[in-house]
Amino acid sequence: MDLSHLDKKYFIDAHKYNCPFCKRNHVTYRLVSHFAFNWGEKKICHGYLIRCNSDGCEKTSMHLSFKELREGYVQYNQQQYHDRFAENIDIDKSLFFSQPTSYFVLDNRIPEKVRELVYEAENSRKSNFLVGASACLRKAIYELLEYEKTIVKNAKTGHADYQESIKSLKVKFQNVAPELFDALGHIQELASNNVHEGSWDAWDSPKLTTLIELTKATLHEMYVVPEERKERLGVLSQLKSVFSNSKNGKEDTAEVVEEIKSE
Repeated sequence: MDLSHLDKKYFIDAHKYNCPFCKRNHVTYRLVSHFAFNWGEKKICHGYLIRCNSDGCEKTSMHLSFKELREGYVQYNQQQYHDRFAENIDIDKSLFFSQPTSYFVLDNRIPEKVRELVYEAENSRKSNFLVGASACLRKAIYELLEYEKTIVKNAKTGHADYQESIKSLKVKFQNVAPELFDALGHIQELASNNVHEGSWDAWDSPKLTTLIELTKATLHEMYVVPEERKERLGVLSQLKSVFSNSKNGKEDTAEVVEEIKSE
């Protein structure tokens, strides 16, 4: 049975989650605090503080929901709650905001302005602010184009040509699957100056989620994968150096491997 989809969730169940801080999967956590406040006249928002149980981590994340997600019981004819989430519920689907925003926290090697706008788009989408999420996502792509100096201007208007700029970015990063850049081209439709308010009905939260995840995947391929490849090549170079320069290759190779493990 393929359970790889669990690695993409924040909370796996009432006992285990994927920690966004130490990046360990399927680790236990504690619900250390719950609070509630009035979101509106008749709407209550529930807040949950979650602490990772991993040694050396123990960092706390915050999660908001319009639902009471804790396991309840009746005591002295009053509803009480345990300090843990209820069993057999999809916790992720019941949350509309988390900080950090996601288990897939964007890598620091991605330009800061771009990261911040993607985070803002993600938070707006979770709050169902679709117009704001779409605008932030498109702005993130413009910041990316500007950062990479791949903006192509229209000869007649003098304004940036979005589609041609995306093509220029695709040429610059030829090691990235071109389909990812093609997907970025569709984001133009979301926040165009010509879009009137009624047309936003065509863009629902699942579609925006897909576009945000595509953007994050593209950024990962552009900035993180090449650096990881360089690191792996560096390891191979170290091993090759040991074999070629040492009389006692086995011992030195083992020593290098132990150094790599400790990093």
